[in-house]
Amino acid sequence: MCVLHVNSCARNAIGKLTSRPCNRFHWYRNVHHTDSQGFGWRISATDRSRRAGAASRPGPTGPCEQIGDEDRMVTLADVARRAGVSKSTASRALSDGRVSAATREHVLRIAAELHYVASPAAVSLATGRTGTIGAIVPTFDTWYTSTLIRGLAHAALRHDFDLLLFELGEHGEHRDRAFDHFRRRRHVDAVFSANFALTRREVGALRDLGIPVGAIGGPTPGIRTWCLDDEAAGRLATQHLLDHGHTDILFAGGRPDEELAMYVAEDSRHAGYRAALRDAGITARAPRPLMPTVPAAKEAATAVLAAADRPRAVVAASDEIAMGFVLAARGAGVSVPGDVSIVGIDDHPHAAAFGLTTIRQRPAEQGRLLVDWLVGQIDEPSGERHHTGLLPELVERGSTGPA
Repeated sequence: MCVLHVNSCARNAIGKLTSRPCNRFHWYRNVHHTDSQGFGWRISATDRSRRAGAASRPGPTGPCEQIGDEDRMVTLADVARRAGVSKSTASRALSDGRVSAATREHVLRIAAELHYVASPAAVSLATGRTGTIGAIVPTFDTWYTSTLIRGLAHAALRHDFDLLLFELGEHGEHRDRAFDHFRRRRHVDAVFSANFALTRREVGALRDLGIPVGAIGGPTPGIRTWCLDDEAAGRLATQHLLDHGHTDILFAGGRPDEELAMYVAEDSRHAGYRAALRDAGITARAPRPLMPTVPAAKEAATAVLAAADRPRAVVAASDEIAMGFVLAARGAGVSVPGDVSIVGIDDHPHAAAFGLTTIRQRPAEQGRLLVDWLVGQIDEPSGERHHTGLLPELVERGSTGPA
């Protein structure tokens, strides 16, 4: 199981990482250890604070600036001594406890001057909170997930929370271990899943933690969920082609491997495609299942476009699949949209470069909505467990035209 701890100072979460220089952004091979060939070194919360304090604290500038051993971190006692208050008063001032506004401002100023970094373990002990939100995702290396995580990371930063990300693996091979880890460790204030279907047992395991639980995905009994209305997206893409006079429309997508059934968005998009054709009185073609990558789609599309019964239009379950079809068409001398119209779903960053008509969704915004809700639930639990379907948006470009 691959784990990524994203501290609230991190700017982005995965893929194209561009973060402020800091030592608080760490990959782990698994929960317990890393090896020298891993993504990085695991640093415990206490060690991160100690190193941050030692690295960022300026050297002494005079007798009154000397606080002790240069290699040790600044402690609460140092802050209290410099501020001229007791440790308990300093602690209350730093944790929004009952002190006067003047005292709080004074203690906060001294803490900032000394570059004091509170021990996460001490803060957790005092407040009963970890300052961490847990996330469970199938894989880090897709456009959707990486963009979602970026939105999550920015929202968590705004709320001064960290993220602890668990990757299940493409086939869900680490699935049981991830859920067991949350059950045993209980080291997050809230948890959510993204982009896969939770089982009833998994929902129960998360709810048993007694913390806020949410998900980016379809309606799931027992927890609060959000996602693009994927069935509406499939219907909208298909209706766009029907409005251009197309009747011979292929749906390209859907995982060919039953082990990947946890990806439900493509199935919902296919259901929307079928519903639109049914309403128009048109018999749907058999779908073309394939992995949602550009190379896999290009290979499959090459065969589809070379067939005697080549479709006149394609609804692709994702933009990566649509891009593969566009590339295959160019390689085969098939005109887009003259010979075949293609519409994707997602509005991937490269969709405009391909001139791809698509259905837009906003993963970063979904991540922001989820974190905002989870943080609110940590403070004031509401028991909300309903689903919100986010409306799709058609973006017309040059890959679709009249039949």
